[in-house]
Amino acid sequence: MIYDNVLQLIGNTPIVKLNYLPQPLGAQVFIKLEGLNPGGSMKDRTALYIISQAEEAGLLQPGGTIVESSSGNLAIGLALVARQKGYKLICVVDPKISPVNLSIIQAYGAETVMVEQADEYGNFLRARIDKVQALVQQLGAFWPNQYNNPSNPEAHIQTTSREIYEAFGKELHWAVIPAGTCGLITGCSLGLKEHIPQIKIMAVDAVGSVTFGMPPGVRYQIGIGSAIVPGNMRRHLYDEVTHVSDAEAFATTRRLVKEEGLLVGGSAGAAVFAALKLAERLPATEKVLAILPDRGDRYYNTIFSDEWLEKNAIELDKHTVKI
Repeated sequence: MIYDNVLQLIGNTPIVKLNYLPQPLGAQVFIKLEGLNPGGSMKDRTALYIISQAEEAGLLQPGGTIVESSSGNLAIGLALVARQKGYKLICVVDPKISPVNLSIIQAYGAETVMVEQADEYGNFLRARIDKVQALVQQLGAFWPNQYNNPSNPEAHIQTTSREIYEAFGKELHWAVIPAGTCGLITGCSLGLKEHIPQIKIMAVDAVGSVTFGMPPGVRYQIGIGSAIVPGNMRRHLYDEVTHVSDAEAFATTRRLVKEEGLLVGGSAGAAVFAALKLAERLPATEKVLAILPDRGDRYYNTIFSDEWLEKNAIELDKHTVKI
């Protein structure tokens, strides 16, 4: 098939069955590889949909400026879409961003602004949002506001959830979905429950995230968890919530590439860790789908670096045994 432009490649990501990690007597486990979007993550969907909706509403004019806070993936998605549509993008980032992600954002031609002041748990989100609001006021720019913009979940109602339903029909019992800005999980919950009323949703959060009322703490997972409660969070839509530690997520991320040949990121590892534990308590006739938000090549110097893990006192040994 021949496409007119790179933006037409966003969406329609494949679903693959896991063959080696799940226990043989439990439910079947499948994964949706959002890392195969052109910008490398499911945030390509969010970026394209939010910008398209802003254009329709007259919030973005030709040659306009977009300002957003992002730990990496949305920034990359916005940089891709903004470059194709002729907008200037300013990304507010922090020192926790992967150097690889920072290089990718800049390669697309986006400007980056680094904030330096963390809260007592080492999180920079509040400082990033404060900087975004100041830049928006100063420049008259458009702020996608991914944590609170209803177009974020709407993107996944219109695309991701429909793709899942087209693949499984009504033969899907659980969807296991990481919660960051909650756009993905809220959109998929709404879309899937409309088409598959009996489906259950498991929200996967990071230990140290406050999204579901747990105490804040230090965490190294990127793109999952939050230092604030996202406006797009809809707790009543999620049937279960589970919290995954950095060590559990990163050990599973490494197992995915070694045992299944799937090079993915840390939030994907968290989702699969939760899905495997869930599958153990379900009958073999049931099907579980985990959504894997991004690919792993941007984590070579973090999750896949023994030196980085040691520096941050993240011990994987006890988590590398068969789950």
